[in-house]
Amino acid sequence: MSVLDLIPAPLRMWVLLSLLAALVAGAAGATWWAISPRIELQATRADRAEQDLAGERELTALQARVLEAQQASFARLDGVEQRMQQLGQTLQRNAADHNRALEELKRNDQTIADYLAEPVPARLGLLYVRPETTDPAAYVAPPAVQPGAVPPTGPAATTGE
Repeated sequence: MSVLDLIPAPLRMWVLLSLLAALVAGAAGATWWAISPRIELQATRADRAEQDLAGERELTALQARVLEAQQASFARLDGVEQRMQQLGQTLQRNAADHNRALEELKRNDQTIADYLAEPVPARLGLLYVRPETTDPAAYVAPPAVQPGAVPPTGPAATTGE
């Protein structure tokens, strides 16, 4: 004899259905009891992953701004380098012009030095004669240079004086 024989037949179906429902409910409860910590753990991990993702997005945005600033700095540095090259070229041109002018000045200086080493023509020297004195009160200015005191230039005027 089984336990089911003690239950009247019309109620047996209800008892079996109740036992089956209780068994299903118990299995669902046991499953929920076993899975719910994992669900909470996965929810916590998902929240943490979303926070990490937001932090990574902020970091990525910051890095993008830093890279843009670096690119702008590189562009400015490139402009400065180009201006420095232009300035260097200008300096080289100016130095070459300066050296040419200095060489010309040296040649002219030698020409002038040679000219000044020659004796002054007597008639020209007499035009600017001053009295020898160290007393400023005794100094008398020479008379004004007469027009025509210096002969005109030309072949007849060069007598070798």
